[in-house]
Amino acid sequence: MTYQPAQASLDRGSVQTNAIILIVVGLMCGGMIPSIFGIIALTQMDTDIDSARRMNRYGWISAAILAGLAILAILLYIVVFVLIMGAAFLPFIFGA
Repeated sequence: MTYQPAQASLDRGSVQTNAIILIVVGLMCGGMIPSIFGIIALTQMDTDIDSARRMNRYGWISAAILAGLAILAILLYIVVFVLIMGAAFLPFIFGA
């Protein structure tokens, strides 16, 4: 009978919880890449806990990158919209 230390089982539970949250957040926010990393982390948890922890980390990094890109795209859309609408209403403002 082999004895596993309490830290390993606690770490396994946190990796599993982190992977499940990553899957849910990835699917709800429209990013499939974080969800895929979360699924890979869940499947690798039984064989290699360090690899599963790395997949969780890569998934959260990709989620942060996708969120940053989404924010940049929204800001770019707003800036372009303001410039286009500003140029369109410029003759009405100055009475041309």
